[in-house]
Amino acid sequence: MRRHGKHQMRVLCGDPYIDWNKVKTKEDIGPFMGHRDQWYAQVVKDEVLAKHHRAFLIAGATHFLRGQGDPNRPQGVRQSQRKRHSNWSNPGYIEPELRRAGAKTFLILAGTNAVKGYDDLDRRFDSWPPPSIALLNGSWVGDLSAMPVITGGTGEIQPRLKLTDAADALLYLGPRDSLISVEAAREEVDGTSYGKELLRRMTILGFNIPFVPDSKESAQFDRPEPRNGPPATFPAPPKNMDAPLPPRPLSQ
Repeated sequence: MRRHGKHQMRVLCGDPYIDWNKVKTKEDIGPFMGHRDQWYAQVVKDEVLAKHHRAFLIAGATHFLRGQGDPNRPQGVRQSQRKRHSNWSNPGYIEPELRRAGAKTFLILAGTNAVKGYDDLDRRFDSWPPPSIALLNGSWVGDLSAMPVITGGTGEIQPRLKLTDAADALLYLGPRDSLISVEAAREEVDGTSYGKELLRRMTILGFNIPFVPDSKESAQFDRPEPRNGPPATFPAPPKNMDAPLPPRPLSQ
């Protein structure tokens, strides 16, 4: 805001226009959750591409991850809905949709030095100063399996999904064990208006405990614990996620 002219930066919000004051049940948010990626893409088309602007897009990796390495591969809404991840997103929808609208995209994934399981750290990253950006096409980094690198070795290994097929570049954040997550600690949240609203929303979504850590700083990626019994399940999505978005209210 302190800058002038071409040096100013405009911030756009990509999530749908949900009014949490009106949300009482999971079904009240179903259409909004089911169209998050479609709405994100529409915001970019209306507020960036139509105005011949450029944009730096930010979202979780699964919202942008190229599943087959081809951003121009046809992928309609129905197909992406069938392949919805358990986190209720439509993986692989945003970039192809923007490409079809004429955008030129360059996809950067953030990652670290884990290349297989949690204990498989690649020493070739040791000489890299964090943060570093590396192009993936034609490099040894691009030949690495994508999921371990972007999940600190905690995600499912998919050998066929190489980094070069998943993105254009890697933003290397540093050694996996040096990465720290900083959040509001539970003692700072419990009993506050924010904490109460967080608990209400998590309860509506089906989580038994809100996502609030006990300490302010913690490791970004913890060693996966051995499973005893069936894996933990993500709450079931609302049944009306495929319903159309409600009309957008007038701006206040």
